[in-house]
Amino acid sequence: MTAIRVLSYNVRYANRGDHHDAWHDRRDAVGRLVRFHRPDVAAFQEPLPDQRDDLRERLPAYEFVGRGREAGGEGEGCPVAVRSDRWEVDASDTFWLSETPDEPSTGWDAAYPRIATWARVRAVEGTAELLVVNTHFDHVSARARRGAARLLRERVPEIAAANEGNSDETLPVVLVGDLNCTPGSDPHRILVDGVDARAGGSAAEKPTDRDALSLRDAAADADLRHGPETSLTDFSRLIDGRRIDHALVSPDVTAEAFATLADRDDRGRYPSDHLPILARLSL
Repeated sequence: MTAIRVLSYNVRYANRGDHHDAWHDRRDAVGRLVRFHRPDVAAFQEPLPDQRDDLRERLPAYEFVGRGREAGGEGEGCPVAVRSDRWEVDASDTFWLSETPDEPSTGWDAAYPRIATWARVRAVEGTAELLVVNTHFDHVSARARRGAARLLRERVPEIAAANEGNSDETLPVVLVGDLNCTPGSDPHRILVDGVDARAGGSAAEKPTDRDALSLRDAAADADLRHGPETSLTDFSRLIDGRRIDHALVSPDVTAEAFATLADRDDRGRYPSDHLPILARLSL
């Protein structure tokens, strides 16, 4: 068995209207939080290009992959950072959560373009391999969130196939991110149960023979659960009942522990309007 710790963190885009919670006043605390918890993989949502540079500077032990959602790689991203002393990146890419996922695009009446960045990682020592997928669903459109979940059910098994053309050998999968929905909602059920309530409760459509994606919610599956039940803040307080940041794992991944990290910075505030989540897993 190989242990791996995966962190997911919506770090809040650099919004000038955030005043005393501006990125300049939060970036060191974000970096310290990640360094202290020492995840093998850290998946971030919302950072703009300058923020991604700041994260790279503060996390020199990590290799970053991923691009922004706009043409040319600008805009918000969903970068995946991999601890180089333990894991190496074999391949990575980004696709759009839309009807045209291979080009910059906005799908299903979403308010903004939405993306997923993936990385195939391999243990530096040993033979363990894993597919990490990091995504951020739309915050406005329920239709866009359902469409994104269906697209991931279709695409992730194709990416996880270890050998091109051989669907019998697939990598273990960890899908993390800000899904902007709570457990039991339509997008969550599509991903975890394969059931789309808007399609009459039938099993989600399987567009290809490779669509054998089966995921479990690590927060529900883990033997040890720690931290708040919510993952949303207003920088000073928790917002109850809003666990919208998730870690979902395939059957060949064991969720040993799941934590919502309620670390505050040296100002006594949360470093983002989301709490990071940390899943302790074994392959």
